[in-house]
Amino acid sequence: MHRSMENRMSFDPQHILCAVDFSPPSEAVVHAGHLLAQAFDARLSVFHAVTASHDPYPGTAIFERGGAQGDFMAAARRNLNELTAPLHQVAAIVAAGDPVDGLSDCIRATGAGLVVAARHGWTGIQRVLLGSVVERMARRLTTPLLVVGRTRKHSSDKPPFQKVVMACKTLAPRDPVLTVAAAIARRFDAGLYLLHAMERPVRPDILEPTNGPYGQVQASLQDRLRQEMEGKLRATVGDLGVSVDLTPGPAAEALPGYIARRQADLLVVGVRHHHRLAQLLVGSTTEAALRHAACAVLTVPTSMTREETPGKRWPR
Repeated sequence: MHRSMENRMSFDPQHILCAVDFSPPSEAVVHAGHLLAQAFDARLSVFHAVTASHDPYPGTAIFERGGAQGDFMAAARRNLNELTAPLHQVAAIVAAGDPVDGLSDCIRATGAGLVVAARHGWTGIQRVLLGSVVERMARRLTTPLLVVGRTRKHSSDKPPFQKVVMACKTLAPRDPVLTVAAAIARRFDAGLYLLHAMERPVRPDILEPTNGPYGQVQASLQDRLRQEMEGKLRATVGDLGVSVDLTPGPAAEALPGYIARRQADLLVVGVRHHHRLAQLLVGSTTEAALRHAACAVLTVPTSMTREETPGKRWPR
């Protein structure tokens, strides 16, 4: 292991938490968490929240009768044990209540440094009103969140992540998106690709001016900007294989096609946390990636507001 690079790249989760709901993608979630736990030599836990029964209308809870929740909790523990049976030394955690609230409490209590979940949830008007569970996780959680799709678990004969794409605006050595993307790429010996979406033309005063037709000048400036960014990226991540690509337009529009062209296995994007009202209303490149990316998506908090919520004690 490259110790000097390990010191610079500080993403090194010691505890990984898989959030499952026993839907078909749950097996892929646990499998991805297991591979990451092996790569980072981390502990692995699997979390499930038992929510109240609901009417067909979203958000309308049915009053519990006859201790049904206790039965649901016991059934969830049995399902977790069955799901994790092929693995060793995996903690099973069951909570009651909202899955995102319970997961947030669990992260604070256990010190988990990475969460793995599946991409599914509300659709249609329900998504518009409430958002999917995984989108709420991305908005709320203070740890990186890996979201896997509805695919079968990865073949064991090759690394799960061979091409890692990241979308970030800066290349500062301590940028959290770069830190996490580089750590994942290093652990799995993957190539690292940066997509820099340009919503405006390159300003000639940023680099040395070039005379010529506007289109030719822009092409020259973009190529030089790409070379500079690639040099900064190599200087930050060392001996990782890296590539920088520039594309016009918003990142949300460019990412799906770029992921397809690069045949990426993982997209790493930042998510900026806001107050609760903004969490419900604000769209972002991250949300577009979670809904449409044809690969796993790893969201990384870049800034957040603190919420003073009492923690709970969970098994470690």
